[in-house]
Amino acid sequence: MDKEFESAVTAICNRYGKYGVQRDLIASLMKSGMEENGLTLRSVYNGMRMSLGVTFGVHETFTVEDMMDITGESREEVLKHIEEMREEVAARGENPDDYAKPVKTPPRSVYIFKNGL
Repeated sequence: MDKEFESAVTAICNRYGKYGVQRDLIASLMKSGMEENGLTLRSVYNGMRMSLGVTFGVHETFTVEDMMDITGESREEVLKHIEEMREEVAARGENPDDYAKPVKTPPRSVYIFKNGL
């Protein structure tokens, strides 16, 4: 595989290797996602981060662009879902920023997903 793929596998292994996650398994799963499901490297990398983060209780952050890659939705759709989720969380009396926090960066807003979707 290419250097970018190897860098993505290494990043996952560096973060989750201490939980027993093996490099060969990560590489195989990522390769499968790309070859058998037609996903991009960014999509399988972010999906792997999200899945492993939830599995091992590790804090991962995602941008709107990351979520677009994971879900296949447009920016507008992702932002709509974010706002709906923030409203639901606020209605439960919780802080929406604990789930998706807007970060102002000119000329747009970026949301950080502390716990994935």
